[in-house]
Amino acid sequence: MRAPVRGVGRVDAAQALQLAGIVGAVVLAAVVNVLAARHFERWDWTRDRRWSLSPATIETLHALDARELHVTLWVIAGEADPVESSLRQLLTAYDAATSHLDVHWIDPDRDAVQLVDLQRRFGLEAGRAEDGRLATDAIVIASQGDRHWFLTQGDMFEQSDDVHVKPREERALTQAIRSVMGGEKTRLCFTVGHGELSLEPGKDDRESLGAVRDLLEKDNYELASVDTTAPDAHEPFAGCAVAIVAGPKAAFAPDEATRLRAWLLQGGNALVAIGPIDASTPTGLAPAGIDDVLAPFGIGLDEAVVHDVDPKVGVPDTHGEGFLVTPEPHPTTAGLVPGGGDARPPRVAMFFARPLHHVPAPGAISATDLLVTGPDAFSKASIAGASTWRDVPPRDPADRAGPFVLAMAAERPAIARATHGPRMVVVGSRFALAEDNWRQPHALHGAAFFVDSAISWLAARAPVVDVPDGAEVAAAMRISEEGRDEVRRYVLMLMPLATLLMGIAVWAWRRSSENAPYAGPPSDPRGAGGAATKTGTP
Repeated sequence: MRAPVRGVGRVDAAQALQLAGIVGAVVLAAVVNVLAARHFERWDWTRDRRWSLSPATIETLHALDARELHVTLWVIAGEADPVESSLRQLLTAYDAATSHLDVHWIDPDRDAVQLVDLQRRFGLEAGRAEDGRLATDAIVIASQGDRHWFLTQGDMFEQSDDVHVKPREERALTQAIRSVMGGEKTRLCFTVGHGELSLEPGKDDRESLGAVRDLLEKDNYELASVDTTAPDAHEPFAGCAVAIVAGPKAAFAPDEATRLRAWLLQGGNALVAIGPIDASTPTGLAPAGIDDVLAPFGIGLDEAVVHDVDPKVGVPDTHGEGFLVTPEPHPTTAGLVPGGGDARPPRVAMFFARPLHHVPAPGAISATDLLVTGPDAFSKASIAGASTWRDVPPRDPADRAGPFVLAMAAERPAIARATHGPRMVVVGSRFALAEDNWRQPHALHGAAFFVDSAISWLAARAPVVDVPDGAEVAAAMRISEEGRDEVRRYVLMLMPLATLLMGIAVWAWRRSSENAPYAGPPSDPRGAGGAATKTGTP
């Protein structure tokens, strides 16, 4: 008779429990991987947030998903290309923000078939560089449908000197994507004839709109100059989405102001950057001639110059005429106010500015304050004799004390079936649109961001793609002729000599101990059993 086997049921239960645990772990791992793939998130721990995307880029990528547009990027860069690693990091962030972006990497030295196909499709040119690598005239090609856009290495970086460059890859990539997305161009009309800032690049960045022009054109805007002083300019703003008055030095004539006012009240939009106007008057200032244009929007101009001598906000060497201002909440300042879209919002600097005031005119609307000064600011209603001032101008008893409003925005009720009513943004400085503002680093890029956002709000368009140049990075190593000689001496003379001397030392040491007898291990004072033996008489 066979005895029963004990513990079999208990062993089977334990094995089943172990199997269930393994299956549960596999299922849990699968679920975690699925969730991670659907809710992918990246963290940027770099000091200048080099790989974090701007709001304009994120909105552009989300627009691809919303419009069901697929954009293809061909990146023509090999492992030895200096831009390859940074582009991979940045495009990983792009790919995480949209499912409608296809990125293809092509190494021109290895992927010959794909390179030939690109040459045939887009007319790409290729040739050998000095170091033997195969180089092309474009490093990135963006394509969507029958549209394509080339990006060169010069679009990706701005050369600071022989060694350092300023990265601008995100701006170039996002502008390329927007360029191939299509859509109608929005027409921006810049007034001329009153000494406004020029659309053409100039020697003085403070008198040019060159950087603004390049930025807006790549953002699918159409730019035009409108001479409102021409005798036959009866409807100068026909076909314009936004009229921009970029820092006039002379007043508008009454008939010009009348035509601009009529166009605005019929549904037009305007950005007016107008500072104090110098003149041969008792106060040294003259009216701008557009009070009737601004009054329906509840905005008025003061004939004065604002100074702020607070050392916390003053710009050095400007004698109080340059200072930092505080943005107030509004769509045009969303990325400038603390707690807004930017965790570290840039500061807004103003130069040679005039204060604004609210106008309670009949039929006017209430304007919103955008940029304000601190309480230590004061305004001078007279700048007569300013040529004799060597420092901050004297503060007279009649000078008004701050704070002052330097920028306002307003929107009138919509007309008929328009998506929004006539909009107006006024900033009291002609230098708000100066090219120099767009060359500032992120910390001082606030004035440029403000103008970008104002244009986007007025045109009811997506944010302008304005990504400041990144911090300088080393792209090469410059070695002088003396340095080359030093490296040559080190490699060809010092290193072999050091190796030879070390070999001689090792040979001499081994030679000196070659015939010495082997001493063996030190004797153990304890006995064989490991216990110490006692000496002496019991």
